[in-house]
Amino acid sequence: MIHEVIVTTINKEKKVHIAPMGIKIFNEQKKKYVQISPFRPSQTLNNLLETNIATINFIDNVKVFSGIVTKEKRTWELSPLLNNYVPHLDETNTHMNVVVDDIEDDSVRPKIKCEVLKEEIHRPFLGFNRAQFSVIELAVLSTRLGRISDDKVRNELEYLKIGINKTAGDNEKEAWSWIEKKINKYFQDND
Repeated sequence: MIHEVIVTTINKEKKVHIAPMGIKIFNEQKKKYVQISPFRPSQTLNNLLETNIATINFIDNVKVFSGIVTKEKRTWELSPLLNNYVPHLDETNTHMNVVVDDIEDDSVRPKIKCEVLKEEIHRPFLGFNRAQFSVIELAVLSTRLGRISDDKVRNELEYLKIGINKTAGDNEKEAWSWIEKKINKYFQDND
């Protein structure tokens, strides 16, 4: 199972990078691990290889996913950098501080196994409604523009819009509009 999260990493200069990503969680020998598989090239991968630490943010505010992939919002409030852990997003429901345990190299998408060092719940996660799911799916789709067919993108956008039309609140509508604007610009520039 893949969990859609926000991964925060830092470089050696302690500059924070924030990226939405799918991760896997598993247990092995009474320890909890996550697998992060960033594409090459990416700042997340560079930072993980450089510092060996990250923070996994489980968050229910889909504007964070949308704002990152569209760059509609460029700054996010972060916790202080403490105990050599990577900061977590202030809005996170739960975060996990992780350290790299093993790397399975790959020319496209290395698999980075990280041990969970600390896990903290800040507020309950009540799950996603259909609109939030639609925003996350469209955010992922928007990161694949040019790698998958334009027809697939158009078809998925129309299908995902059903969840927005039926269940979205103001937050989800704004997040959706940011991604839709990014996709429409891509189509205008490439038609």
